[in-house]
Amino acid sequence: MKICAVYGTERKGCTWHIAQEVLTRLPEAEVTEFYLPRDCPDFCISCFRCFIEENRCYHSEGARRILSALLAADVILLSSPVYALHLSGQMKTFLDHYANMWMVHKPNEEMFHKQAVVIAAASGPVYRAALREMKDSLDFWGVARTYTMGFALMEISWDRLSAKLKQKIARRSERTAAKLERGVSGPGPKVRFLFHAMRLAQKYAWPDSLDARWWREHGWLGRKRPWEKENMQ
Repeated sequence: MKICAVYGTERKGCTWHIAQEVLTRLPEAEVTEFYLPRDCPDFCISCFRCFIEENRCYHSEGARRILSALLAADVILLSSPVYALHLSGQMKTFLDHYANMWMVHKPNEEMFHKQAVVIAAASGPVYRAALREMKDSLDFWGVARTYTMGFALMEISWDRLSAKLKQKIARRSERTAAKLERGVSGPGPKVRFLFHAMRLAQKYAWPDSLDARWWREHGWLGRKRPWEKENMQ
């Protein structure tokens, strides 16, 4: 199993420790880690080349490097602390570079065979928006199944967390790791719905667009589906 982990801060705080609780329960996994903003410091500059030309970022070397790791991974892990009720600014900046591969545009076929985990922690029960914002990107990328882990820690230091709370995190991490090891046979209902809705839009609403050409070249406007076994590497 290959895992690509992207952390929404360079600080190895609570969300980082929660991610490690999951990763240590997958000892055979090959993990590639990226820390934001260090590994992707660039803002999207709205050049639109990723939409018009190849399906990659031309502006940010960091975004290209991380995309290669995302596509090669079996599991994607996104972890962010909660800042001002939402995910960290650097995580949002990172996700902005991949809007071109949302389902409405040019989804990557590899994404439909992957699993993901999103992790968010806050000093109170206000982590849901951060989880949703990360999961939205993964769903619209076409990731087959995404598991969410949110925690109200009431503390900013991992060392000061209570033993009871750490046990809760350990149990959730163990369950999540077990699900990842089982794998998935295909996308869940939401991802399939998004695919079919966007397929109809490309076929009938925007048949002459560059995005529709991408879908047509991949055979998705016909009977071919990106999650079918014959499409897997």
